[in-house]
Amino acid sequence: MSVPRTLRLLTVALAAALPIALATPVAAAPVTAYVDCSAPTNGSGTQAAPYNTLAAVNSLALEPGSAIRLKRGSTCLGTLAPVGSGSAAAPITIDAYGTGALPAVNANGAAQAVLLADQAYVELRNLDLSAPGDNTTSRRGVYVRATDAGTLPGIVLQGLDIHDVRGKLPAVTGAGAGTGKYADASGGIVIEAQGAGTPTAFAGLRVLDNRIHAVDRQGIYTWSNWCRNTRLAAFWNSLCSAAWAPSTDLVIRGNRLWDIGGDGIAPMTGQHTLVERNVLQGFNVRSGSPNAGMWTANSVGVTFQYNDTSGGRTTSDGMAYDVDHSTDGVLFQYNYSHDNEGGFFLLCPYNTPTSNFTIRYNVSVNDRARGFQICPGALKNGQIHNNTIYLADGISQQIVTEGTTAALDVRFSNNIVAKHGSSGTVGWTLSDPAFKIDRNVFYAVPTPAGATNTVTGAPLLSGRELADPWGYRLAAGSSALGTGTAVTGNGGLDWFGNAVPATGAVNIGAYQGPAVTAPSLADTFNTAPAGAAPAAWTVTGPAAGAVVGADPSGGYGSALLLTRQSSTEVTAVRSFAAATGETRVDLRLRAGQTTAPLGVHLLDAAGAPVAQFSLAADGNAAYTDNGSWADAPFAYPPGSWLRVALLLHPATGTYDVLVDDVQLATARLTSGAGAASQLRLRVQPGTPAAGFAVDDPLVQPLG
Repeated sequence: MSVPRTLRLLTVALAAALPIALATPVAAAPVTAYVDCSAPTNGSGTQAAPYNTLAAVNSLALEPGSAIRLKRGSTCLGTLAPVGSGSAAAPITIDAYGTGALPAVNANGAAQAVLLADQAYVELRNLDLSAPGDNTTSRRGVYVRATDAGTLPGIVLQGLDIHDVRGKLPAVTGAGAGTGKYADASGGIVIEAQGAGTPTAFAGLRVLDNRIHAVDRQGIYTWSNWCRNTRLAAFWNSLCSAAWAPSTDLVIRGNRLWDIGGDGIAPMTGQHTLVERNVLQGFNVRSGSPNAGMWTANSVGVTFQYNDTSGGRTTSDGMAYDVDHSTDGVLFQYNYSHDNEGGFFLLCPYNTPTSNFTIRYNVSVNDRARGFQICPGALKNGQIHNNTIYLADGISQQIVTEGTTAALDVRFSNNIVAKHGSSGTVGWTLSDPAFKIDRNVFYAVPTPAGATNTVTGAPLLSGRELADPWGYRLAAGSSALGTGTAVTGNGGLDWFGNAVPATGAVNIGAYQGPAVTAPSLADTFNTAPAGAAPAAWTVTGPAAGAVVGADPSGGYGSALLLTRQSSTEVTAVRSFAAATGETRVDLRLRAGQTTAPLGVHLLDAAGAPVAQFSLAADGNAAYTDNGSWADAPFAYPPGSWLRVALLLHPATGTYDVLVDDVQLATARLTSGAGAASQLRLRVQPGTPAAGFAVDDPLVQPLG
């Protein structure tokens, strides 16, 4: 039966007059989206029916608590650009699932493999990222970008393998030294705050445990348009236009970088940034313009500590570390630097003073060209104290070189500068009397005019010439023991973790402990001619399997080169005084591949294994626990030096395994074995060919 029209209108009118009970909004639920770009069809995003394109997952509006999972062993082409933000309690997470190699995202002609735009609380982990190019356009592994977005917290980038990023380079484009950095920078990880309407910055961003290699131009780089302040050097006025709004509490920790076209790690426009425990090997290798290893500009309260930087190329900068312009309160402590063609440090103020910086307890070995280069401009309240600088035969360096008439308010004190050998020139290019030089050890180097309380006796470094900071402690009779003076606010600890007295006499240099016992073994392999067997080592196997040759990374001196043979194992054995007490065994290892094993064995006098370490054929480090092999949580990179240490504790029957000063494991010494008194290097036979380098073995009693 039809309802009369007048009745229908009356019903509508009455309904409109009644109160309406609104339904409670239902919050959008988080989703978990699975992506397998090797799947033959595009599914619904479940694990059973995953998406097979990045476009599918990029189209999702992600809510807090959402997750994206990419399948291990698969490769996606294009850019992963998720949409949406998480929350502090429920971040958006992007990670791998399944087994096998990391899931790969190849930008395949796009500008970046991953784009996080105007997002907060997003955590990105365990992906293999690349962005091939011809070095003429912008390319990035990860691009974190915000524009007029306010303060964005909670971004985490961790466990990524970023490689083959071929972005803009001055050497290719000819477009000037700024090409590939500043705004729209190219590199492995680029973090950028832009806009002009709403102050924009990142808070608490974390860059952790990534591997970045074969990238151009930058390794890890931050930039902001929100950088104008009273400290700003004039030339940046053409590069950024908005008022000061720094990113805060950025942490860059535990990253390994090698083969970097330009700068290694360069956070700009930050406040309370921490850069620690990163390893950088090989930077400024393709840029064709000035680049440094680790540095900051236009920042306040930045700390660089426990970093290891080497292999800087050219003297167009090319130094390990840099306190650059428009900075206040920058601290460099407990860092290691070696074999950088451009030198140790750059201090570059330009037209406004670089202020309140401290450089302390750092170790520099065989850095060339310049210890400290000072650009034009003033330095204000700078402290350079308790550093150790060692220069081997043939190394030339200007310890301090300045090219400015501005005042250099710097105190250079309690430092060791030691030179050995008859070749190489060392000097000073310094005339400013405001640069105070007091109570330093200058061994076999000139003492500059105006220096006071200089000590010229031998510092007796425990393992000099080794490319290992543990070789730069002080032996009995050192001229540096107890001859320094306490520095106010000295940080409390030295490079090695020893307490530093707040008052009274202190050691000069980066080591503040008591005199150490002479090493049981310290070998640089620098005395034997290329192609010869290593002196004092017993070699078995074909002669070509273990010979002395040039450091394959281009560092100072020679290394022991081990080559796998098809049917005969190669060993090299060196004896040392029995390690009956606490003992530290250090050496540097470099594998040319990840598919063949290199063994490092500590043996007793009868040849029984006491403790063993290996770069194993599965690409991981391994060690023995009471004689049984166990995997360490470390995949070693090919073509990169590792500092390996075994700390023996005979009283407890244990030992610690460290790589680059990070402890991987504590294990048991082999039950029934005697005291370690031999170091054996072993390459097992097999095919295909494989090569290794070993250098700077150092055995030191710690008791």
